[in-house]
Amino acid sequence: MPSELAVITGASKGIGKATALALSRYDLELFITARNENALKNLATKIQSNNVPCSYHVAELGDTNQIDQLVEQIKAKKKKLSLLVHCAGVAFVKPFHELTLAQWKESLDINLTATFYLTQKCFPLLGTGSKIIFVNSVGGKRTFSNWSAYCASKYGLRALADTMRQELQSKGIKVTSIYPASVDTPLHDNLPHSWDRTKMLSSDVVADMIVSCYLQPQNVLIKEIDLENISGTF
Repeated sequence: MPSELAVITGASKGIGKATALALSRYDLELFITARNENALKNLATKIQSNNVPCSYHVAELGDTNQIDQLVEQIKAKKKKLSLLVHCAGVAFVKPFHELTLAQWKESLDINLTATFYLTQKCFPLLGTGSKIIFVNSVGGKRTFSNWSAYCASKYGLRALADTMRQELQSKGIKVTSIYPASVDTPLHDNLPHSWDRTKMLSSDVVADMIVSCYLQPQNVLIKEIDLENISGTF
């Protein structure tokens, strides 16, 4: 049995799912979480079929009580948390004056507050050699019309990660932010755009970058990675 644990949020689809599958090739026990139980169960079963220990817990990360329950399940593994990957995210795309307060709050709750709270609650399980990876977005470095709530949450996530890196570096805990441009994930299924999704990055490309960060020697710190298709941002 692997001695170390990797936790991946947003693992039912997109980048989170691709990351779980990519990490299943290494000596880690996987713990995956998202809102869709059927998708999580199917993914866990697929990973377990390759003799890799993988468990899941359904959680709505916008609810801190559910995060508390999630963390109790993680702690019950009684293992060092070697890797924490934050992939969960939501996007509401419309002019700022048309956003509802509920949509604004959900954007910040899922994209920013949940990452802070989950990391804080998992902190006792981290140690020298642990890695925290925030899957941010090009929207964490650039603003785009009609993406105000999303960009605000991602800019906040950037500041959170940069601050945490300063605090945790002396403890041997590494914090990395990945800033992909558009990625062909289900996030785009209901967005009001007609971008050519064949020109977007794939989830597997982002997952490979996450694995690369995980595999770096302990003395190597990758602070951030910018990813973009050679054809452009969108």
